[in-house]
Amino acid sequence: MKRSFINLVLLGGVAAISTSAVLIRLAAAEPAAIAFYRLLFAALMLAPWAVGQNRVVKIGRKTLLTTLAGGIFLALHFLFWMTSLEKTSVASSVVLVTTQPLWVFLLSVFLLREKPTKTMWLGLALALIGSVVVVFTQSEGGQSRLVGNLLAVAGAIMMAFYFLVGRRLRRDLPLALYSSLVYGSSSLVLGIFMLFTRTPFTGYESNTWLIFLSLAFIPTVLGHNSLNWALKYLPATMVSVVILGEPLGASLFAVLILKEVPALLEVAGSLLTLGGIFLVYWGDPTRLEETVE
Repeated sequence: MKRSFINLVLLGGVAAISTSAVLIRLAAAEPAAIAFYRLLFAALMLAPWAVGQNRVVKIGRKTLLTTLAGGIFLALHFLFWMTSLEKTSVASSVVLVTTQPLWVFLLSVFLLREKPTKTMWLGLALALIGSVVVVFTQSEGGQSRLVGNLLAVAGAIMMAFYFLVGRRLRRDLPLALYSSLVYGSSSLVLGIFMLFTRTPFTGYESNTWLIFLSLAFIPTVLGHNSLNWALKYLPATMVSVVILGEPLGASLFAVLILKEVPALLEVAGSLLTLGGIFLVYWGDPTRLEETVE
């Protein structure tokens, strides 16, 4: 498989994912409900292809347990991140949740014993400095966004675990089957959470149901699936770093639709963070490897 084609698919996926934050803001529902229906509808959309692929792939107990672990991490990612969008700006939330490559990098160092280059360490330092600036940025009215920003960071850490689990699963499972299983298991976890927290499953307006469907199809089936597809061919760090385009797209949508303009300090910290993440990618020697199928 040519690297140029893989990159094209990833860029299209990032454009689709960039619509997510604004759609979530427009939905009149609790974060858990938004995440539940987003993943449930996405799993159902992929189910016809997943059934066909399941006939030629044998799924063992270990694979199912690993898929459930991925679903738990994905559920936590959405819970933390969607809640953060209620407590901070779109720009800050998306930039901080996009720091997942840093956590993939650190997890790879400590869990997989990978040896990073000096450039990767420099990128990590710059990104962390920028993230600190963003985390402690206040709103124009002086209100603290600390809780929302920390929730976005927690969402990034959960996504890093999800990517590492997905990297292992995608070696053995076809795309539709993998996505349907992980989305389905994640929606199951979220459904149980909703029962315990007494979050309503029904009673939403038609516009909110339309947003649920849009979230399932555009940023999930089209967006996240492009990342899931690429995990079969590229390292988790490389796939996750492509999402650097999401903060730019999401911020643009927020300005145009929500009339939410980021503060100057917020922009400066965001650029430093994204620049540092890019250095982590640039310093990774595996990015020069040709990908073939």
